[in-house]
Amino acid sequence: MNTDPAPHLARARVRAAVDRLYQADSQRWEVACQRVIRFLEGITESMELADRSRIVVDGYRIKEPMRTLEKVLKKSEGQALPSEPGEIVEMISDLAGVKVLCKSSRDLEAFVDVLRAEMGRASRFEVVEPVKNYHLDPKPSGYRAFHAVLGAEDSKAQHPVRVEIQVRTRLQDAWGELTHDDLYKPGGPLSPSDFHTQVAASMANLLSEVDRLADLLAQDIEQTSRGDAQDGEGETQAGDLLRVTVTRTGPGYAIAEDELGRRGLIRARDVRLLAEVTRAAEKSGENRKQIKVSDLVKVGDELPAAEVEFKGNRYFAPVEFAERG
Repeated sequence: MNTDPAPHLARARVRAAVDRLYQADSQRWEVACQRVIRFLEGITESMELADRSRIVVDGYRIKEPMRTLEKVLKKSEGQALPSEPGEIVEMISDLAGVKVLCKSSRDLEAFVDVLRAEMGRASRFEVVEPVKNYHLDPKPSGYRAFHAVLGAEDSKAQHPVRVEIQVRTRLQDAWGELTHDDLYKPGGPLSPSDFHTQVAASMANLLSEVDRLADLLAQDIEQTSRGDAQDGEGETQAGDLLRVTVTRTGPGYAIAEDELGRRGLIRARDVRLLAEVTRAAEKSGENRKQIKVSDLVKVGDELPAAEVEFKGNRYFAPVEFAERG
């Protein structure tokens, strides 16, 4: 640390240290971000989402040098300013960052559970700071997200390489755009007024409520799609079998189209019943409750199915699975 009493000289030394740090390691940060992206994409693939767009790894960013300088100055208020690149790395953990966007709070929480489990295992990354769950404990500004900082070993880097992971819902991410949050961050041109602070916090609370309602809607749609709570009472079935083609599949349901282009859901309940009859569940090594639709129904499968109507919804109940070599 430097204790030079001349503020402008001290600031110049900090600026020089920031410049040296970026010249030495910024390319290594990009390499580390790409590694973290592959790690996170592996997590989303392991979750076997029916709709892959529900959780998306949304690329990476490297903090602008001027933002880093201003953040260092702000964090050093009342203290000696750093003058070496290594000191800056220890102060600023979000020089490089990767963002994960989730459609709803429920998706965020499911992803974070798996992420925590993966970070707890021995891996090529080290958790270098305690995680910060602003999703459950928002900042006074209204900011919500889950943060984790991973250390990535890199023999070519001159200083420790760290990547911050931010997991947000799409509405939490939109909050930053809607409130012009970048204008008020360290290095931004504005200081937040009381008006901005109050409005931003109110918007965050409103968007959080929308996230909650979206979760309720998603749960209802999922329950209807899986058919687990349906007992068949009130269903009507067309007389002739249809030939349907599967266009999407996942753990809880599949979507198919008939020859007229009409879309219908293939429920988990119907797949499990057919698996029980055909003993397909035993062949897949799963019992009836554990089996996933995507284990037995694949995109492109052409299946004979009965058309079932229930409460205005169209379902295709397969009577045979596609043969596989």
